[in-house]
Amino acid sequence: MIPTSDRVPSRWSRYGLWTVLFVLIGCSRLQAQSITEYTVPTASGFLEWITSGPDGALWFCEAGAGKIGRITTSGTITEYTVPTANSFPVVITPGPDGALWFTEWSANKIGRITTSGTITEYTLPAIGGGPGGIIAGPDGALWFTGYNGNKIGRIDHHVWHDHRVHRADG
Repeated sequence: MIPTSDRVPSRWSRYGLWTVLFVLIGCSRLQAQSITEYTVPTASGFLEWITSGPDGALWFCEAGAGKIGRITTSGTITEYTVPTANSFPVVITPGPDGALWFTEWSANKIGRITTSGTITEYTLPAIGGGPGGIIAGPDGALWFTGYNGNKIGRIDHHVWHDHRVHRADG
């Protein structure tokens, strides 16, 4: 086929129609799905992270209320109060030990909650405050970020390790 204009069609213009059709088809499928919302009992929860737990439920942080929430796939919600007031739990992740681990941003702590609701807290003296994200690593330890201390932390069998983050420019 010979183009009728002086310019050759760009890659984007060649695929533009297909991209638009793909987006429209995708959006129509999205609209066909149903969305169900569940109201959390604590109104001031300021909900944060959500993750799947080893018990088949979903676990989430209620940063503003200082709670960890659990919701079953049928919508039953249970809330657990974090022992340290105003700790601002923000991120939660399943751990290699079958419990869930979460960061307490304002309290400079890492929390651990069992699927039965027992909470244990670990103070982080060297992180400098503000533990943020947390995830189970491929080494079986939990790794987390220290927002204020510019560090990455590692918990291995409940032992705290400090890893200072260095800037590339020195």
